[in-house]
Amino acid sequence: MKKTFIMLLAAGALIASCQPKSKTGANSESTDSVAAVADTTVFEGTVPAADGPGTRYTVKLANDSTLGFAVVETYLEAENGQDQTNNYTGKAENIEKTVDGKQVKGLKLHLGDANDLYFTQPNDSTLRMVSDELQESATGLNYDLKKK
Repeated sequence: MKKTFIMLLAAGALIASCQPKSKTGANSESTDSVAAVADTTVFEGTVPAADGPGTRYTVKLANDSTLGFAVVETYLEAENGQDQTNNYTGKAENIEKTVDGKQVKGLKLHLGDANDLYFTQPNDSTLRMVSDELQESATGLNYDLKKK
């Protein structure tokens, strides 16, 4: 009886360890902050990509002091012509840098290992993807996400 119980326990642990892992960000402690808050601001847009037609982003920001966020990142036509989608949640970080002699405020969204997004907000209806130094792209390409 004892051996059967131990074997069943081991089999259950083995099955649980073989389940696919979700592709979420490292900041899982605040996972529920955006999901639980009905009051969020949503921005969407497609930004250029070097090796495909672009990457579509949906960014939800909590409108409270938690700074919670949820990001859906979709690489268009990434694998064999199929879109590849990743979901991330976490807590945004307010940052400030000096750019061309002016103080610029922005948001840092940590999506996981060496994968951070940086945004400035030029107006109420736009999030602009920028570099880690909060500098806009010099290419003239559109990196704006628009409020839904």
